[in-house]
Amino acid sequence: MRFLCAYVTVLLFCGYGLPAQSQDKPGPAIPLFDSTRDAALDIETAIAEAQRSKKRIILEVGGDWCAYCQELDKVFQHHASLLRFRDTNFIVVNVYYSPDNKNQQALSRYSKVLGIPHFFVLESDGTLLHSQHVLELKAEGSYSPDKIREFLVKWSKPER
Repeated sequence: MRFLCAYVTVLLFCGYGLPAQSQDKPGPAIPLFDSTRDAALDIETAIAEAQRSKKRIILEVGGDWCAYCQELDKVFQHHASLLRFRDTNFIVVNVYYSPDNKNQQALSRYSKVLGIPHFFVLESDGTLLHSQHVLELKAEGSYSPDKIREFLVKWSKPER
């Protein structure tokens, strides 16, 4: 049973925590969002992992079709410390969203998606803590690593 749980966890999160790339050598584009995934199951699996690991959850709502989602991913790829901080403090679930597939069943228990990409921060039990229009994490037309870090610090679990 432990093997099965570990295997499912590896499959679920494969591709969500991308390795950091050097700022000089960005890696190949790796699809972050998969329209065929069961988002509700992914969220439930993330809740179980978050409770075990004492982390919070970030639902990143978007799609590979979205240039802003790709731009946001590049910020994490190019800022290894930001990626490390995010992955140390949060379980990240990418939830596919498009006009054809809004994942309404999975997202219906949260507030309205205000734009793509969008973050929902959940407590480890799945309770919604915060809804964030990611547009607000930009400065001078680009995603700001400083604003993203502030957001992550603010919503990470407080030290006990």
